[in-house]
Amino acid sequence: MNNTKCNFKGCDEIGEYKAPASPQELRNYKWFCLKHIKEYNKKWNYFAEMSADQIEEFIENDIIGHRKTREIGSNDTSYFEKISKISEKMFSGMNNLENLMIHPSYYSSKYLNALATLGVENKNSSMDEIKSRFKKIVKELHPDTVGQGEKNKDKLAKVLEAYKIIKEQYDNNGKSKSQ
Repeated sequence: MNNTKCNFKGCDEIGEYKAPASPQELRNYKWFCLKHIKEYNKKWNYFAEMSADQIEEFIENDIIGHRKTREIGSNDTSYFEKISKISEKMFSGMNNLENLMIHPSYYSSKYLNALATLGVENKNSSMDEIKSRFKKIVKELHPDTVGQGEKNKDKLAKVLEAYKIIKEQYDNNGKSKSQ
């Protein structure tokens, strides 16, 4: 606890509360009792001795915490080179993400529906197993085998589309490339 007397003229109370001596001496303090610190604070005006231009400049600098700033590229000609190196380091681990195998829990509903269209129940089936199933269905639905039925034509179109989706999934994710 501070045992200094209140700085207010004529007050004998203990000065428990500190306040800057003036706007120019912000690190030098005066000590006041509770009654007089309130009075001092009411009269305090940091901007009292500043011109309108100085006040405006202070407010502008306050936005940036009164730190010095420079325009981009004003002194550092290698600024963009440095930013480029930082970006490369940040994103270097993300190269070839499209070639990674997809975890089985991340299969799209489109892919799973395509498997169901071909009647493949195991989503981890090899491309050879899927291809075998596809060929069997195509033989069953092909117009040369069963004739020109509109119903078979629609089923065949769905099977062809399903196989295309599955093949794209395998090709895009580095899975078995067997055709």
